[in-house]
Formats: sequence, structure tokens, C-alpha cells
Amino acid sequence: MSVQSRSAFGVLVVAGMCVNAQAGISQSTLVPPGGFVQAGATPSASGSIGWPGDDLSPFPVNAGAQFSEGSFPGLGVVSRSAIGSAPNYSGNCSGTVGMGYALLSAFNNAPNSAQGPFATANGGWKETFTITHPSHNGQSGTLQFTVDVSAFLRVTGFAGSASIRVVPYKNNALVLMNSFFSPGNSVPFGTDRQYGNWSIASFGNTDTLPVNGTATFGIPFTFGTPFTVGVYGWARGSMRSQSGVAGNSTGLVENGVIRWGGILGVFAGSTPVTAGSTVIGASGKDWGPATQPPDPCPGDFNLDGQVDDADFVIFVNSYNILDCADPSMPEGCPGDMNGDGFVDDADFVDFAFAYNNLVCI
Repeated sequence: MSVQSRSAFGVLVVAGMCVNAQAGISQSTLVPPGGFVQAGATPSASGSIGWPGDDLSPFPVNAGAQFSEGSFPGLGVVSRSAIGSAPNYSGNCSGTVGMGYALLSAFNNAPNSAQGPFATANGGWKETFTITHPSHNGQSGTLQFTVDVSAFLRVTGFAGSASIRVVPYKNNALVLMNSFFSPGNSVPFGTDRQYGNWSIASFGNTDTLPVNGTATFGIPFTFGTPFTVGVYGWARGSMRSQSGVAGNSTGLVENGVIRWGGILGVFAGSTPVTAGSTVIGASGKDWGPATQPPDPCPGDFNLDGQVDDADFVIFVNSYNILDCADPSMPEGCPGDMNGDGFVDDADFVDFAFAYNNLVCI
């Protein structure tokens, strides 16, 4: 298999550049190549969000709710977070998405009597692929790839709920199950679509679920014809039911990582033709191997799981370093958040965005 890359923009977009959009981003409105993230936390909501990649914005509209979203083109990166608050309720979530990965976290603490409270980080990426083979152009094929998912889930109380889920789309539509699909060790639920789903719920108990799994997806296509593939996930803390039971319940998704695991094969019918196929991605990314996400908690210099005043002291001590390669710096250059070899105002902007992240994703 030859995996080639091609930029759809002529000049690659600088990583970290993002485009803010009006409320209402979803997998169907996202223009490929690119990605988006939404973060919403609300003490009450009605209706069903549906699937990762669906628009989250109509749901957190109540008093005490917060919502934020953003998108990027090409090989950019976008981060968003939300904090909801109301009497006897607290919720927060955050997400960072780039091409090939999503870092997601969520926490929801609500009364059992509340209607539909949640904290959800939702988003992913979309690529335009063209796959060719000299003997199969114009014929049907299948692209098989994996997506790796890791997280820590915890629920408490009468009705706590937590889940991390990932689903693929082809040309903006969910993909039906086929022989190339496997949910891995994820938790089954009633659907005929491809998915990876890890979830737990409490029934008056405390329960935890360390997640380390892989979902395998098979996307049908036509050799020589461009098509889009979207991969979207969510981290969701919520409630499994509303009741009159006294007390609060919680749902936590911590350190959620969804990442492209690499291409397993290209098939013509059931025959592997990987060796003779060429896979071209419009973004300029090499999709053959796995994607390695960045540090899931930028700004956490002392590695205590949060970005707070202790990290600010470390940043201040390294501020205005003009050469991070200077051997006189025994602790290196922790404040160089954008990796340009200096610690300056640009790094301060990045640190200020990360500051007060109390649950590192």
C-alpha cells in the first residue's frame, strides 16, 4: 500500500490555528479536511443528543448552563471547555481535537431529581480520501482501520452514568455494520451501526471502568472516487434516569483519548489489495500509521493533574527565556508551550487558556 498525502490548501494550516463558528457545528456541516469540538454542561436538558458528531448546541440552554464550540481547517487543532453551575449541581467538560485524535473529559454531579443534566465534550475530524488501484478503479472496495480509545470512568450514587463513545461516518452518514467491523472489548448496545462504546452506570453504588480498547471499522468506497470519512467521539457524564431518590449522582470520564490507530488494509470485495493501492488524504496527513496525540494536559508543568498557581510559578520562572537550548537552563524550558524554542507572550496566551483546568484530560 502506498499512502500519499496532499494539501487541499496549497500551504498547510499552522497547527493551533482554529476558526470559531456559530453555534450549530456538527459532522454534517463540517467542511473537510478539518475538525471540531463542542463542550456543554447543563443542570437540566430534554431530548436526545443521538450520536457523537451530532450538534450539541440545542441542549445546554437552561440557567446555569455553559456551551462552547470551535472548528479548524486542514491540520489545525482546537480546544474548548465548559463549566455549568446551579444550586446543588456542578458540571465541567473539555476537549482538544486535531486530525486523527480527540482528547476529551467530562464530570457531572447532579441531584437525582434533575431532568437530563449532563456534561459532554463532543467532536472529531473529517478527511477526504481517494483510493486507487490499477486493477480495481471503478469497483467497490473497503477501507479498514482501527481507532484506539482509553479513559477512566467512574460513577456514584443512585443514577450516575459515564460513557466514552466513537463512531465513523462515510459522506456524513453513519456506517452500517459489516464483516470488517469489530467493536473490540466495548460495551454492546442496540444498533446496526458501527461504533465503539464504553459505559457504566450506578444503582446506589460506586463503580469504575478503566478503558483501553480498539474498535475496527470498515468503510465501503469506490476505487478512484473521492469520499469523506469522519471519526467522532464524546466523553459524557450524565444520569441514567430521573427519580425522587434523595441525594446526588455523579459521572466522570477522565483522561479520555480517541486516536486513529492506522490503516489495517484495503480490500476489493473480500480480497486484500493493500500492496497495490494508493491512499491519498486531502489534508496532507499520512493516514497509514497510528496518530500520536500531544500532551493531554498542556500547562501541567508539575504533573499533578491540574493547571493551577503552582504551574504559574513555574511558567513565570521560565518566562522571557530567549533560547531554550541554553545548557545553563538545568530544568529545560517548561514554559515553551508552542515549541518554538522561546518563552514569550505567545506561550503566555497558551498558558492562560490552559490555566484553571482542574481535571486534566
